[in-house]
Amino acid sequence: MDLTRFEVLETQVTALVAAFVRLQEENKQLGQSVHQLQEELTTHHRELARLQSEREELLQLRTKMQVLGQERSVIKQKLQHMLSTIEWLEERTRMMDDKV
Repeated sequence: MDLTRFEVLETQVTALVAAFVRLQEENKQLGQSVHQLQEELTTHHRELARLQSEREELLQLRTKMQVLGQERSVIKQKLQHMLSTIEWLEERTRMMDDKV
């Protein structure tokens, strides 16, 4: 093999080794990025699960608040009815006292 061909081959091998080292470093950086993204994804999944749990609790609380609101409305109606009845009875009692 002549010296020129050997030098060209040596240059090509050196370039290949440099490219291999560069790709190896890029792969390492990509691996670190993938690992970081996986950790972030895990964190986001946990946060999502927590938020979904809180949402379910809020929906349950909303349902309970609606039930309480309905019960409050019924109680209010009954109190209004009782007040009307008491006013009616007071009026009747006054009328009876006036007649006596």
